[in-house]
Amino acid sequence: MALDHQEAFNIEYWLLEEAKLKRMPAEKPLSRRIAIITGAAGGIGKAIADKLADHGANVVLTDMAEDRLIEANSSYKPDVSSYAVCNVSSETDIEEAYKVACLEFGGVDIVVHCAGLAISKPLSEHSMTDWNLLQDVLVKGQYLMAQKGAAIMRKQGIGGDMVNIASKNGLVAGPNNVGYGSAKAAQQHMTRLLAAELASDQIRVNTINPDGVIIGSKIWEGKWAEGRAKANNITVEELPEFYAKRNLLHKIILPEDIANGVFAVVAILDKTTGNMINVDGGMATAFPR
Repeated sequence: MALDHQEAFNIEYWLLEEAKLKRMPAEKPLSRRIAIITGAAGGIGKAIADKLADHGANVVLTDMAEDRLIEANSSYKPDVSSYAVCNVSSETDIEEAYKVACLEFGGVDIVVHCAGLAISKPLSEHSMTDWNLLQDVLVKGQYLMAQKGAAIMRKQGIGGDMVNIASKNGLVAGPNNVGYGSAKAAQQHMTRLLAAELASDQIRVNTINPDGVIIGSKIWEGKWAEGRAKANNITVEELPEFYAKRNLLHKIILPEDIANGVFAVVAILDKTTGNMINVDGGMATAFPR
């Protein structure tokens, strides 16, 4: 039976619409997802934000230095990013940072705790001030980011990702490292505890362990570099070559390599939680047991 004019028009219209849809580029893997990243004004944190934004996410950068945050935020296209000045040991600051994410982008789907510092001293010289600072930024900061982030994700009801940037030093014992190594080990085990607790809400929690990220890392400026050089009986100038040569692949590890690890667990490995991925060129002493 012949189609009337209206029926023929409708079929032609839908065929054209279908062809148009086929020509449209596919969504990026992180499109419509909102990420908040601590320590994101530079170094590893900024590399992570760049990676997530490049793959479609909106990003909220947090750090303590507003001037550096403003500069970092200016590197993105309009409506892609925002920022919040945040001391991760402050519950109030963290609440305000999450408020920025919720008001500007509508929620939070990815939490990356990258804020950090490093102190390398022998036990006899390691003060309680040193110890408390490491615990506040690395451990308390991770706890508060997870607690506030999980509350939002549970309200959203669509799951989410938390990624904690720890270190090979949480797995391997070495001299002059009691405070930093202990804090990193606490971060790693907290990740496992959170993964076990939050799985029923489809919130996945994983750890990325960098090692020897010297280029582009603020941690490697000043006393930390001096302490690591002393612990390994080399000069500060020899550190980059030393760290590159000591891993199995003899590779220099860059901030972008850590960002690739984060991207993998939030965009590709969607059925993994409570795990650690070492991004260190291969350190046999740090192989998870």
